[in-house]
Amino acid sequence: MSVNRIILGFIDIVCKVVLTVIAVMFIIRAVRYAYDAGLQIFDQKPVNAVDTRTVVFTVNSSDSVSDVGGRLEEKGLIKDAKLFLVQERLSVYHDMITPGTYELSPSMTADAMIEIMARPAVEARKNAEEKASGESAPAGDTDTGKEEAVPDETGDDAGMAPKDEAEPEDTDEQPPEE
Repeated sequence: MSVNRIILGFIDIVCKVVLTVIAVMFIIRAVRYAYDAGLQIFDQKPVNAVDTRTVVFTVNSSDSVSDVGGRLEEKGLIKDAKLFLVQERLSVYHDMITPGTYELSPSMTADAMIEIMARPAVEARKNAEEKASGESAPAGDTDTGKEEAVPDETGDDAGMAPKDEAEPEDTDEQPPEE
């Protein structure tokens, strides 16, 4: 073997090792970023759990979800506007944020804020469905249509969720047999 072939073989191996190390470092960084983003999306924490002040926030009819997220971040109500966009897209309230003025707090999660800003659309949809069905309550039904409100996960009154939508409590009791 010639010396040139040995040197070229050595350089080839070194280049492959360096490229492999760079690729592994890139993959580790991407996985770490994806994990952190997923954690922030699915295990939401408020910006400041002890800051219960309310901030008046207005959504204009021309605002996109991205605009809303950017302004929420500017006001210190959320940490990241891009993550807010993903949270809204994955939410059951996707495309339901309604123009209006809302009282939000840094102690609320992004999901709680999205729910509050979508509440007028949810109520309008519910009323439209009730009118379309034309059904009235049967005689003797004592349900007035009003739902008892319970605090959401933040404990903030502004983020009250109807009792019917609240998560059931874990109990050791077995459900009644039918």
